[in-house]
Amino acid sequence: MKVLLPIIAFSLSAAILQAQVTDDQITVKRERHFKGEALYGFMNGGSELYLEYGFKNLRAIDVVYKGEEYTVEIYKMESPEDAFGIYSIHTYGILFADTVFTYDCHTTMQLQTISGDTYYTVVFEKPSKEINYDAVNLVKHYMIEADTSAIFTIPEQLSEIVIQKSGKLKFMRGPLAVLAAVPELTDYFKNLTNYKIWSLKDEKSHISKAFFYSKNEESITRLKSLLRPSDLILQGNDWLLFEF
Repeated sequence: MKVLLPIIAFSLSAAILQAQVTDDQITVKRERHFKGEALYGFMNGGSELYLEYGFKNLRAIDVVYKGEEYTVEIYKMESPEDAFGIYSIHTYGILFADTVFTYDCHTTMQLQTISGDTYYTVVFEKPSKEINYDAVNLVKHYMIEADTSAIFTIPEQLSEIVIQKSGKLKFMRGPLAVLAAVPELTDYFKNLTNYKIWSLKDEKSHISKAFFYSKNEESITRLKSLLRPSDLILQGNDWLLFEF
């Protein structure tokens, strides 16, 4: 019996995940659409951060599925990198991560994930200490409409990343994102533009790494001058890898 229980549990989970949600199983209570700066009319604060990441449009849907209420938000971003970026800023309080999808974050009342250039969040009213597979299947239902052909690449200089990336890996390309993700680095990037930053938190060593990329040679030179020589790990013509 001790052997059978895990097998049965796995089989049930697999069956749940294979279940496809159809439109007639979903009751849409309200649906709204926001494009560009109209996002200000949807959220109180935080819109600037989304716009910094190249926000295009939002589809916000309040639904009832299997007798439970869910709020599904689908954010179309400028690129897959940007979708991961806005997702990475919001991944905290994680119970399970990178399980069902390549990148996903499960908390007691929310599921977040990305696909292509789209960021998904599903909020549910009934708290769960396990993965909410109904929320997972709702996301899969709405993912059918997404363009999944576009992907992003994590810099090879950070290729030693642990298996779980969600909650540890952040992507930023503006001051608001830096302030939200790694506020201790804010002063380093003042007055710099047109850059990309990946940061990785190593919980074992308590040392974090940042990969800074910019085609602006002056930005590379300025940042390097602010770093302690012992913090600089590697460098290239248009990038720096350093510890902080």
